[in-house]
Amino acid sequence: MKVLWFTTRNLVDLCSTTLSALGEGLVSLGHQVTIINSDAEESHSNFSWTHVSIQAQAPRGRKGHVLGREMGRWLNAFEPNIETVALVDWRIASSLSPILKKKSVPWILMDRSPPADRGILAKLQWPVWKKAWKLVKNQQAYSGCVVSQPHGRFVHSRVGVLERNMVEIPAGVDVSLFKPGRRNEILTLIYHGRLDQHRGVLSLPMFHEKLRQKGVRSKLIMIGEGDAFGSLERMAGGRDDIEVLSALPQQELAERLSQSHIGLLPMPETKVWSLASPLKRSEYASSGLLVFGIDHAGHQLNEKIQPPWIRLVKQEDFHLDGVEWLQSLTLEKINSLSEDSREYAIAKLDWSKSVEALEQVCISCLT
Repeated sequence: MKVLWFTTRNLVDLCSTTLSALGEGLVSLGHQVTIINSDAEESHSNFSWTHVSIQAQAPRGRKGHVLGREMGRWLNAFEPNIETVALVDWRIASSLSPILKKKSVPWILMDRSPPADRGILAKLQWPVWKKAWKLVKNQQAYSGCVVSQPHGRFVHSRVGVLERNMVEIPAGVDVSLFKPGRRNEILTLIYHGRLDQHRGVLSLPMFHEKLRQKGVRSKLIMIGEGDAFGSLERMAGGRDDIEVLSALPQQELAERLSQSHIGLLPMPETKVWSLASPLKRSEYASSGLLVFGIDHAGHQLNEKIQPPWIRLVKQEDFHLDGVEWLQSLTLEKINSLSEDSREYAIAKLDWSKSVEALEQVCISCLT
């Protein structure tokens, strides 16, 4: 099977783990994968897939449209075989759908997240997102991929796409990379991802301070980039118990997680976070961390009862309940729950499960 993946994502994106894990996973199963995006050609030289670089100069808010147009020109010249299937990001689906139909290439809509921007950009993006999913509803696309059950329910409520026309491809984790290591002697809380204000990260130093006031000796590590980075650095103020770091390579990030105890999910119950399947949650669990965060559908595991190693609370109770929970944990309890989170990740969160689901929907396109 030959898979063409048209994506607006780049390898420098924080979300590129999904691209690399699913792409390499399909190649490992014996399929030919071609990634078509705007990355420079040499940036894909260390991967097993074929890469096509499509350049598109456009202001923010128009880049998806222009990139889709340029990808369409490449696709017009491409000669598919009978075993070719396409994966298409929602931002460029409307541009490529007519050409894929003309070429008789079955395709699958990839929705890793509905529009996450705010203000005028969100107003521009939501109609594009809805139009893309209508292509699935009208059977122009074979199927659409969502990241979670809440995400699928949201698509159904907004567009009317039936459950049988969607497949869940959650964010997974490389359990061979993210694994437990030698823990720090001091209780270590860690967050990694975008350090943006709307992700609730500014509450983390205050949470850490309340722990200190209650006599809980701990260290807080925050890793990433974003509009809250400077504020968090100022809050740290040179203290040795708060560390603010720029985004790290995967190997270094895995090492940091392996030394920590508690992974933090401060993202509030907004539309975008409630529909998510956060990659960091899987990486925390695979590293044997306990997880503490805000209680909403995007942070919950697909279990009727959440396992004891993940503690989710109401946003207004984040500080109080978090302090009480951490005060109640003994070292023996942390070690026991750490083993449980690692076992859960191996059994249910490895990327192989998502790769298999994606392979099956691609094969179904061709039968």
